[in-house]
Amino acid sequence: MSNYTMSDDPKDGFDLIEYPTDFSFKAMCRADESVPAQDYIEKLVTPTVVDGAILSVSGNTSKTGKFESVTLKIRVHNRTELEAIYKLIADSPRVVMTL
Repeated sequence: MSNYTMSDDPKDGFDLIEYPTDFSFKAMCRADESVPAQDYIEKLVTPTVVDGAILSVSGNTSKTGKFESVTLKIRVHNRTELEAIYKLIADSPRVVMTL
């Protein structure tokens, strides 16, 4: 697994974003009947974001029921916060992929 972080590449475009901005984070998660992925991801990032910064959470379940996609719209205030949220989501054992 790579140790790449967004800050490793100054040409990645994330420095061109004007902050604060509303940013959509997307995650593909393994389904778990006990805790819906939407609830899981929201609870995961809540301690990291500024109060009221989670604007919306939505999701869908795959046809097979094995995976759940989650889209989280969050108001981010700087690149450091954006990277921290991505890292939290990507490092979660339940998350298969982030966009």
